[in-house]
Amino acid sequence: MLQMAGAIAAEMLEAIFANFFIFFIYILIILYIKAQYQKYFELQIAVYGKPERSITEVAEHIILSGLIAGFAASFLTVAAGVTIEIDALKYLLYIMCLLMIIDLRLVCISYAAGILAAISIIFGRPQINIPSLLCLVAILQLTESFLMRINKKSGYVPVFIKHKDEIAGAFLIRRFWMVPIVFFTYLLQASIISLDFVEGLPMFFGTPSIQGGAMALGMDCFIAVLCHTDITITKHPEKKSIETSRMRFGYSIVLLMIAFASIDIRWMEYIGVAFCLLGHEGIYFYSRYSERTGAPIYSAVRRGLRIMDVLPGSHAQQMGLERGDIIMSINKNDIQTDEGVREALRDFPCYTWIRVLGWDGKERTVEYRCYPAGYNSLGIISVPREKEVTYKTEYFERISILQNIVNRFRGVDKMI
Repeated sequence: MLQMAGAIAAEMLEAIFANFFIFFIYILIILYIKAQYQKYFELQIAVYGKPERSITEVAEHIILSGLIAGFAASFLTVAAGVTIEIDALKYLLYIMCLLMIIDLRLVCISYAAGILAAISIIFGRPQINIPSLLCLVAILQLTESFLMRINKKSGYVPVFIKHKDEIAGAFLIRRFWMVPIVFFTYLLQASIISLDFVEGLPMFFGTPSIQGGAMALGMDCFIAVLCHTDITITKHPEKKSIETSRMRFGYSIVLLMIAFASIDIRWMEYIGVAFCLLGHEGIYFYSRYSERTGAPIYSAVRRGLRIMDVLPGSHAQQMGLERGDIIMSINKNDIQTDEGVREALRDFPCYTWIRVLGWDGKERTVEYRCYPAGYNSLGIISVPREKEVTYKTEYFERISILQNIVNRFRGVDKMI
């Protein structure tokens, strides 16, 4: 076990720091993610007054969490004997670059691997180890499901949208991870990293080399970009992340079982390739359908003031106010607007009692003391009855480099 861990760590470090091509790809991906986060930061500044985290902190989180997740995932790929041809990696990279131009949400190993495997089945080239490729996708999706669950409390920003002819609050979710994944491959010469531990592994997916002259077993590393983009209208963002995480977990487990079955049953490869593409796309369309047809949780109310978000470190957070709660009154003053909140707190009261209708339908009274200075702001973002600037859900659901170029050429702005 320790020898395998050492070999995985050595391959990851060599790929990132000694392989100039991988290092270049690593930097390129970071720059691309930075560009994608720019619009996200602009929304955060508009809502909170500043970004949740700086771009440096975001980059550190993406890299460090990706390294840890990649190291854990590599244990599974190496233990299972996942073997991917070097040419297959190049094709995966080409396909992902093409998908990146078409739509950001398609930048996913499931789509790239599914397309590559489908081409291999239909045209007979390139010849790839499809069971290994399916297993690799399943393990990466399993890793992403855990990353979604762990990071459920971050990576989103509130926006206002038009939903069923009314203004509603929504949360835009956008998360990226750069996950280096280690697996077996066939080389023209023996690997410099010791592979003595291989004798104790089952090597379920190991197959004879299909590349002429490549007879030496070695290890290689691939940088996978895991991208979670979503928008939630009918659920709290944490609950939405957990729900999506569960669906991705189920998807990865089913795909993993199909991958193992396809080792001995050839026709299971066809099912695996179809499920690899359609299963992932099905999760996306189910999520979009449920959000569009469901009742918005952050809609404006006729009586009271709905809380869209609670700012970190604010008085509202210390009181225990939550997203979706409705403020009915402050010190017996009925509240209908943000101006009403400011008026109720104009004299910097040191003691307040706030009547709240919780997002769960239960009414409660919150008492809050702030001695000796008092306070004049709750620190909340509310859902207004009218809003000058709203967005179409499609503005967030489809982010296309190609479409952006066309829109700039035409002078079209999709914001409304």
